[in-house]
Amino acid sequence: MRKTIAYLCYVLGLMLLVYYGVNYQEELRIVAGRNYNPLPPMLFSYGYSLMIGIYIALPKFISRLKTKGELSVNWLKILIIGIPTLLISASGILTYYFVPLQLNSLFRWVYVKYNMMGTTLIGVACGYSLLNSIAKKEMASDNVPVVKSRIAKIFVLLILGSSLLYSSLSGFIHPMKLVDVQADIVKNDHESGYLVNDGKDTVYYIQTEINYRLKFENMPTPIRSISQSDNDLKIKIQPKEELRSLFAEDIFKQPDGYGFTGGGNETEITLTYIIGSIDPEGHNVNVLPPSPEILEKIKDSLYNAELVVELSDTNIKKINLLDYKEN
Repeated sequence: MRKTIAYLCYVLGLMLLVYYGVNYQEELRIVAGRNYNPLPPMLFSYGYSLMIGIYIALPKFISRLKTKGELSVNWLKILIIGIPTLLISASGILTYYFVPLQLNSLFRWVYVKYNMMGTTLIGVACGYSLLNSIAKKEMASDNVPVVKSRIAKIFVLLILGSSLLYSSLSGFIHPMKLVDVQADIVKNDHESGYLVNDGKDTVYYIQTEINYRLKFENMPTPIRSISQSDNDLKIKIQPKEELRSLFAEDIFKQPDGYGFTGGGNETEITLTYIIGSIDPEGHNVNVLPPSPEILEKIKDSLYNAELVVELSDTNIKKINLLDYKEN
């Protein structure tokens, strides 16, 4: 009777873990689509798959704990099974944290080949093998020679230690660098619109915009995802007096649009600020753009600003855009 109750509780726990985990992952996926930030669902999927694998291995682990003997770790199993499955299951995340082009391309290739479903299944196998690597010495029927076990332990600790050290020093080894800035004023009549006649026809605004295209190398993960918190971007334009004085309001407080493209260790971010919006059909209030003379002055002063990048709460980097202006 006790075993029956234990089995029922185990199955119920697994069902609840899967149910709530899948629902929460779907919520993260929707939020990630809105914020253009795929990292949170990747992190959850990675940790969740390990948790499922550990949960599946839990009954055998508990039964091993009840036997006599000292706890021991099968380092050879961790080296041969645990480390490779750990790297494959985390390949999507590692594309964000390993900046060098060679490593980034390798992990990206692995993630594309296995996709999220494959990396999740391998993560389950990883969690299962990691917990199964902990045993009692008296239970081991196929004892690993001590020398091999010690060598495996050294390799595992070296791999984990070097990975943690590299991740912590990555910002110093490969510092972020702004390599190019393109700033211009464009008139765009295909950017956004609204529906009329019960949603049958679309009327487009004619918008006058300031566009900043910023090209980076070794962009840190929190900035690369262009994540937003309370409508506060991690990266923004801070105009100097010459540029600020050309506008009645502070249009640079928050961009009206932003875009992100990246590959390898290169990242391009586009910030858009609307300075004029005309509705050709006259259904909405028009925001008239500045006069041609003022537009010319604005265009000449677009580089008279600083790029503010918030690397962390205490590390804010300011870059003078005048250094990137082509004469």
